[in-house]
Amino acid sequence: MQPVKFLTSVVVLFVWGFLFEQFLAPIVYGDTMSTIPGLIADPPMMWLIIGSLVGAAVLVWVYAKVAGAFGPGAAGGAKFGLYTGILMNFPMWLYFTLYAGWPYRSMWHWTLVGIVMGVISGVLIGLVYDKVGGSKAA
Repeated sequence: MQPVKFLTSVVVLFVWGFLFEQFLAPIVYGDTMSTIPGLIADPPMMWLIIGSLVGAAVLVWVYAKVAGAFGPGAAGGAKFGLYTGILMNFPMWLYFTLYAGWPYRSMWHWTLVGIVMGVISGVLIGLVYDKVGGSKAA
């Protein structure tokens, strides 16, 4: 693993995720958030930051391990993001309809948004890995 690419990717992914959660999520999720019983509207910021950093680090770590299977750059990252977005979101949110009684329609909305977020995250990781820490000048 290349530390500069890894750390840069984690920071870029964390910033993207934080901006999404703070500014875009209310617009993208819309009224589906109000249909979910027991949803905490204002989670503790400290745990939101810690969770986002750890999540970004894990996603970049997995990318670093399997990147060769998807190809370089934004296109390879998008493919990685699609696969991980489906893997993480499809079963997770739909199981919430079974175990937590969350609305089925809302969970499909969250699933699709999560898959799109996976693709965007993959593109960002792929771009960072492609552009950061190239060969050194002689």
